[in-house]
Amino acid sequence: MSNCLFTGLCYWPRQLGLCFWSRGLGLGGYFEIILDLDRIGAMELLTEPIVMEFIFLFVGLILGSFATLLIHRLYYDEPGIVSGRSRCPQCREILSPISMIPVFSWLFQQGKCKRCGKKIPVFYPLVELSFGISYFMLARFFGGEPAFWWLFGILFFLLVLFWYDVRFMIVDRRISIPAILLAIAWAVYNWFTGAQDLISVLGGGILIGGFFFVQFFYSRKKAQPWVGAGDTDMGLFLGLCLGLKLGLLSLFVAYIIGTVYAIGFIVWKIISLGPSSGKKKSLSKVKVPMGAFLMPSLWLFLFFGEQIWTWYWDVIIL
Repeated sequence: MSNCLFTGLCYWPRQLGLCFWSRGLGLGGYFEIILDLDRIGAMELLTEPIVMEFIFLFVGLILGSFATLLIHRLYYDEPGIVSGRSRCPQCREILSPISMIPVFSWLFQQGKCKRCGKKIPVFYPLVELSFGISYFMLARFFGGEPAFWWLFGILFFLLVLFWYDVRFMIVDRRISIPAILLAIAWAVYNWFTGAQDLISVLGGGILIGGFFFVQFFYSRKKAQPWVGAGDTDMGLFLGLCLGLKLGLLSLFVAYIIGTVYAIGFIVWKIISLGPSSGKKKSLSKVKVPMGAFLMPSLWLFLFFGEQIWTWYWDVIIL
C-alpha cells in the first residue's frame, strides 16, 4: 500500500512548495511539488483574511503540540528540548507521525496510546486547542498590524507559562525570563511608537511585579507562603505587556477569577467529602496556581483590553 507523508510547506512570494516523503508504488523517497500561485490564481485566495486565520489556526495547533513537549522536557530535565523524537508520556515509545497530529490523533485514538493502550491525559489536546484558538484570534484581530509578530511571541510564552503552572504548579525561570525580556522589548517598542507613555510602561511592570514580590518576601518563611516566587515573574510579565492602566484592571480581574474558582472548589470538595468527613480542615491548605488566573486575564486583555476598560469605566465607575 502507498504511504505518502506530507512533511513540509514552503512559501515564496509567487510559489508554494509542498514537500513529501513517499514510500510504495515505486515513488521511493523525497519529492516536492512547486505550484505557480499566479498561474492558478491562488495569490488572491491566500491573502483573504479567513484563509490567513485558518492558516494560523493550523500554526497554533503545531505550536501547541511543541509546547506540550517543551513543558514535559523542561520539568523532567530531559535532554533535547527542540530535538529528539516525540514519545508516549506513558510507555515512552517513539510516536509515529500519524500519532502526532494535534488534537485529531488524540480523538481518533480515543485518548489512548496506539502501542501500550494507556490513557494519554486530556492535558495534551487542551494545550494544542488553546494554541490553535489563540493564534486564530491573533490573525483575526491583529492580522496585518505592526503589533502582530510581537503578540505572536507574547502569546506563546503566555500559554506555556499558564499550562506549565496548571500542570506542575510551578513557574520555570527558563520560560519566564525569556518572556520578561520579550515583554521589556515590547514595552520599549510601545514607548518609542507612542502607544504608551513612559509612566505606563514602567509603572505597569514595577507596580504589579512589586505587588507580588512584596507578598512573597514577607511570607517566604511561612509554612505556606502567600504567593510563589514565580508569581513575581508573571506579574512583571503581565504589567510590561499591558502597561499600568490595563495591567491593574487585569490584575483585579485575575483575582476575581481566582476567588470564584477557590469558592467553587471548596464547595465542591465539601459536598464530595460529605458532612461527616474529617478532611475538611485540609481544605485550608489547598494550593492554587496563581498563573492559572494571571495568564488567562492577560490573554483576555491582550484581545479585549480597551473594550473591557471602556465598559468598566462607563458601567461600574459612572
